Amino acid sequence: MKTRSVDVALLPAEMERIQADGHLAIVIDVLRASTTIVVALANGATRVIPLATVEAARARKTQEPELLLCGERDAHPLPGFDLGNSPLEYTRDLVEGKGLVLTTTNGTRALEAAAQAKAHTIVVGAFANRQAVVDFCMDRTYPILLVCAGWQGRFSLEDALCAGALIAGLGSNLQLSDAAAACLALYEHWGPDRLVSLVASSQHGRRLHGKGYGEDIVFAMEIDASPVVPISRAGEIRI
Repeated sequence: MKTRSVDVALLPAEMERIQADGHLAIVIDVLRASTTIVVALANGATRVIPLATVEAARARKTQEPELLLCGERDAHPLPGFDLGNSPLEYTRDLVEGKGLVLTTTNGTRALEAAAQAKAHTIVVGAFANRQAVVDFCMDRTYPILLVCAGWQGRFSLEDALCAGALIAGLGSNLQLSDAAAACLALYEHWGPDRLVSLVASSQHGRRLHGKGYGEDIVFAMEIDASPVVPISRAGEIRI
């Protein structure tokens, strides 16, 4: 069996130095954008349009008034927005059959970075859809690049753990970069049984808990809860 290369960008800024052409990119923002996207599509949303800025999101809503306007800054929902960035908000009765425009502090920027680096295929990964993403990867032969969103331009523990969980599922015959090997070792040491306590005590986890979103942490650590693989094409994410 041919050896498959696996790399990890621990921050979106690293994408400026990574040649992603021909790669299958998995964008990860466990707390919370990638988990929210998985939940929204699993609950019947027709598409998610990720945009990096609040201004761009509002402009898209003006162009397509039927879209739900969703997102956050400083973890909280934005004034005038329909939904924030908590996956618990995206219930079937609110999102089924609807398109969403989403802007977040970190996750939507990571998606933008993967697109600008010209990745062949871009999917959204989280603990929630770990096995589904692994199966998707196993059915394709492209080299794999995992793109961690991080938090405010810095390393994020939960995204690295999720990258490690995905790499662990890919099996053997992998040629790992140093970053990929580090993520795998991190997950193999700490996961899956201690994920909630570890992430809750992380810098990002403590911040979210302090802002009243502790339940989101527990929810986002549930592994293999969804069979959905969100795929990003031409600026929109669909199943």
